[in-house]
Amino acid sequence: MNSTTYLEQIRNVKFDPTFLPVVATSFIVFTILYKFIDPFLSNLLIKDYRTLTEIQKIDWNTRINSSINSLVVGTICVYMMIDDRGLNANPLIYKSYLLQTNLSIVIGYLLCDTIIGIIHYRAIGDAFSMAHHFVSIYAFAYVLTLNVMPYFANFRLLAELSTPSVNIRWFLDALKYPRTSKLFVYNGLLMTIIFFFVRIFAMPIYWWKVYIAAMTPLWPHMGYFRLILLVVCVVLDVINLYWFSKMLRGCIKILTPGKEEKHD
Repeated sequence: MNSTTYLEQIRNVKFDPTFLPVVATSFIVFTILYKFIDPFLSNLLIKDYRTLTEIQKIDWNTRINSSINSLVVGTICVYMMIDDRGLNANPLIYKSYLLQTNLSIVIGYLLCDTIIGIIHYRAIGDAFSMAHHFVSIYAFAYVLTLNVMPYFANFRLLAELSTPSVNIRWFLDALKYPRTSKLFVYNGLLMTIIFFFVRIFAMPIYWWKVYIAAMTPLWPHMGYFRLILLVVCVVLDVINLYWFSKMLRGCIKILTPGKEEKHD
């Protein structure tokens, strides 16, 4: 392609509201799940759920939503990474209905979880989680409505695969499972390993792909979108490194109980 063709590609990047109703639907579904279905099923299936405090129940229900979102979005993400060759061939500008659907689901979920987090900030609020949500919504909204940087958005969604084990750890803790029990320890180790591979080990792979894309003739024409890609992903990586450092310290305490007792 010549320079004129690349400029035409950029000029054809226009706001596309097609999937905004899907975002709204996702938001409504996750709100209904949080408010009605999650507590109903938890109370029905988990006998100790009713013994939780109101704050714990709020956190419990948000984590069920989080796990549902991660399983759906993560599965679609992996499928696209394996099957969609156009995504890998066109990392900067590419339109995929499946990717837009996936992004709509995750944006709807993030909006729902952000509002819940704001309403109950004193009870379950976490500054790093809120920052992660705001930054993710901002970046994914660009990809959804403009079809720019699709490969990188899909790659970042691989991080969702670590969420279920993180939530399981919290569930076990809330249900008062001993932290030295096999289930707690094995899940903690699995959580740390999965988190490492999809969020930490994935970093150099991700940034190598950014470097490759930056060497293409289209990259200089991407303008403002390059800044969004770089800044947003640096922020997310810093947050992930912070979370992983906490997980690593937790693993060390579990694997060295003598030191934990001394510390306590």
